[in-house]
Amino acid sequence: MEEIWQGSYGGSQSDEGSYHFERSHIEPIYDAFVCPLTKQVMRDPVTLENGQTFEREAIEKWFKECRESGRKPVCPLTLKELRCTELNPSIALRNTIEEWTARNEAAQVDLASRSLSLDSSENDVLQALKYIQHMCQKSRSNKHVVRNAELIPMIINTLKRSSGRVRCTALETLRIVAEEDLDNKEVIADGDTIRTIVKFLSHEHSQEREEAVSLLYELSKSESLCEKVGAVNGAILILVGMTSSKSENIVTVEKADKTLENLEKCENNVRQMAENGRLQPLLTLLLEGAAFSLSAVVLFS
Repeated sequence: MEEIWQGSYGGSQSDEGSYHFERSHIEPIYDAFVCPLTKQVMRDPVTLENGQTFEREAIEKWFKECRESGRKPVCPLTLKELRCTELNPSIALRNTIEEWTARNEAAQVDLASRSLSLDSSENDVLQALKYIQHMCQKSRSNKHVVRNAELIPMIINTLKRSSGRVRCTALETLRIVAEEDLDNKEVIADGDTIRTIVKFLSHEHSQEREEAVSLLYELSKSESLCEKVGAVNGAILILVGMTSSKSENIVTVEKADKTLENLEKCENNVRQMAENGRLQPLLTLLLEGAAFSLSAVVLFS
């Protein structure tokens, strides 16, 4: 399967963050789809009076530069002066491009699904994870595609891999999939996944700890999941320890602290924090006169 993914990355195999969707298409790309200015597939093609077609934003920028430099508007391809700069939407071409894009994305999702199987190579898994990241960052609606294609459980399964690179990328991918999507958060938190994520907080590799706490922070933004995170044995104890650790990097410490702040929404979590030396949340509740169970107050007696 590796040869199918070939060319998916903009650099070497180690350059995992440089996935360029526009450079890798299962169905061939047609010249008519590509804007002569941006060299990218057009999303909003418009046609000039001379019949040349460009991406709307690109040609508008070109005309703006012509005006600002005191030049008369010319076609960027022919360099011939234009009588008018009216842009006519190419609806038929746009519809064709949209259909082509949908077919390619469906094929890419299917390929990603097959690449996430346990018998795939490390490189195939990494490229599939990076593709999923790319599509989720490209459009929020693609997060629904990832969920409906049942890719989330497959991503979670890659956390069992022996490769630290794969595990880190999987944690990062889950965070991106979960961002601003409550349904995806719920799918990720289903079963024993939160317990697995918490275990990564104690891993020897700092990058895995950072990715794990970043994912927990994202999940903790959902109030319905705060109790579930706190219910994992040792989760709050480890997070409290991270906030005062001298060996963790500043990003990990800050994310651990913010995660705990989110977890304060749950009374049981506040109690656990106090039991492990983080007293401020409980003091705040008491000072604000919030209704709090007697068992929490007993901590001070």
